[in-house]
Amino acid sequence: MTGPESTPPPPSPAAAAAQAARAADGPGDPADHPVLAQVRALLDEAAQIRQATDGEFDLDALSRQSELLTAAHDALAAALEDAGRG
Repeated sequence: MTGPESTPPPPSPAAAAAQAARAADGPGDPADHPVLAQVRALLDEAAQIRQATDGEFDLDALSRQSELLTAAHDALAAALEDAGRG
């Protein structure tokens, strides 16, 4: 079936201009992504725990490091998934 109801209306001039600006702007600098600050903080905390144990085996510290590294991985994976949708 063809007719006016089969084609969507064109975007408004403002919407078309905004879409063109986003396309021309480029993806941006990955170093500016907000997830990096979150991941950096998690990795810094994991490094501090490692330094605090002074090379000794500490199961509680190892468990906390594992939690921090998992959280960092999850944050990066979510950001990559979001980027794939964009």
